[in-house]
Amino acid sequence: MSQTRYISRKMLDVFSSNDQDLIYHQEKLQDFIGLPFSLDNIEKQIELKNENFSAANREVLCNVLYKEYQNNKNNSLSLQQIDLLRNSNTYTVTTGHQLCLLGGPMYFFLKIVHVVNLTQILNKTFPDYNFIPVFWMASEDHDSKEIDHLNLFNKKVEWKHDQSGAVGRFKTQNLDQVFSQLIGLFSDEKAEELKEQFKTFEGNCYSAAFRNWLHHIFSDKGLLIIDADRKELKEVFKPVLRNELLNSFSNDCIQQTNRALEQCNRKIQAHSREINLFYLEKDNRIRIIKQGEEYSIGDKTMNQAEMMELLDREIINFSPNAVLRPVYQETILPNLCYVGGMAELNYWMQLKRVFEESSICFPLIQLRSNLLWIDKNAQNRLNSLEMEVNDIFQESNVLKQAYLEKNDLQPFNDASVNEALASIENSVKEALDGHKGMDKWVESELKKLNQSVAQIKSRILKEKRKSHDQNLAQIEKIKEKLFPNGNLQERFQNLLHFCTTKGYKQRLDDLFESIDPLNNDFTILIEENNESK
Repeated sequence: MSQTRYISRKMLDVFSSNDQDLIYHQEKLQDFIGLPFSLDNIEKQIELKNENFSAANREVLCNVLYKEYQNNKNNSLSLQQIDLLRNSNTYTVTTGHQLCLLGGPMYFFLKIVHVVNLTQILNKTFPDYNFIPVFWMASEDHDSKEIDHLNLFNKKVEWKHDQSGAVGRFKTQNLDQVFSQLIGLFSDEKAEELKEQFKTFEGNCYSAAFRNWLHHIFSDKGLLIIDADRKELKEVFKPVLRNELLNSFSNDCIQQTNRALEQCNRKIQAHSREINLFYLEKDNRIRIIKQGEEYSIGDKTMNQAEMMELLDREIINFSPNAVLRPVYQETILPNLCYVGGMAELNYWMQLKRVFEESSICFPLIQLRSNLLWIDKNAQNRLNSLEMEVNDIFQESNVLKQAYLEKNDLQPFNDASVNEALASIENSVKEALDGHKGMDKWVESELKKLNQSVAQIKSRILKEKRKSHDQNLAQIEKIKEKLFPNGNLQERFQNLLHFCTTKGYKQRLDDLFESIDPLNNDFTILIEENNESK
């Protein structure tokens, strides 16, 4: 069993005042995001989406998804979801992420749990519509250093592959070595369970393997997983691609928005280029650069007509960067809301003009849930130190000082000592009346006296701390356990960290029970029995 608590994000120094506006006060940001996220605005967003999402686009999407899912195991619910998606009253709630090794940091899973739970709420609240959770695979990203490792039990487990280009097109070579290393970190019973889990991570490329693994985990939740590196989907996006190549429109839009954001003292998250597109080759993802009337892709140059011919012939190899990827997503999905991390939401705020120029509906945006997982061992330490759960978000030095003050039965009385020193100083000065020649010497001696008292106090406090060294060290340990390397736990630990005594899906069930997508506060999951080391 476990319990869930919440703490306001306003109490945590992780979130700036601008971040808090995106969390709690989106009405302040309507110039940049349109409708604020709320249940009250769902039907308004549906009306806006219906204005420019066509039945033809919906059909293309469903045909691509059906082709992807028809041969999957445990695909009955997925196929039902695709059939629902063919209906004009069905909409999606989407999140996305890089294809991190087995999900990478735990917030990968928090995103998915959040959108699944949100669609369940929407389906109950608005029975005249259907809402489907979607995970968008960032298969065209080329930063392999961000996806080739995970942290587990203070070890960095790394996939060595010697490949470059779009990560989704990588071969899965050497992944079996990674899985063997991970299995070796668990007991025999759990190792057998993980072997079955890892068997699902297979396919003719990394994105296919990743999708099969993710489907295996979330197939019973109705999650649809989309790999947008598909020719049919890029054909739907072709008008935006042409406009970008011919007119560099997105950069102009973003620069206007950036100036407005700067006037509001808000962060510029994403860097825009003159053309926000890449070209995919076998082992490369190359920037498309426009110089006057010519275009360059690596060492190749071409004129406008040749570039348009290339687009017609090889559209599959044209890839939007971070600026145009959201526009691509909203072009091909009947999407109402995007759930992302704070950095993502900050760059979405730069894009509203790009959407308007493309005649694409800008979605509602919402910050994903944050979560701190306190297992039984950590909870026992907190109890032994008589610390409240909310206290652990404070700095170590603050926690230590508070502990000492609470547990020092004979605290050093600063007020009494200072009062005595002041009395001595006053008495000496009264005695000096009429002996001005001694002023400097007396001031010097009084200064020495204050310094001596300060040294005495420091020595006393040092001795007192020694008697509490063990518990002070425990405070350091629990801070490091719950905030590895000073980071939020969710940004460092993989979900496997919590799977030493419970299975993968059981741990995900714990998350599904804890995550409330309509609660804007920080989530704390506390284990109540001895189920984790």
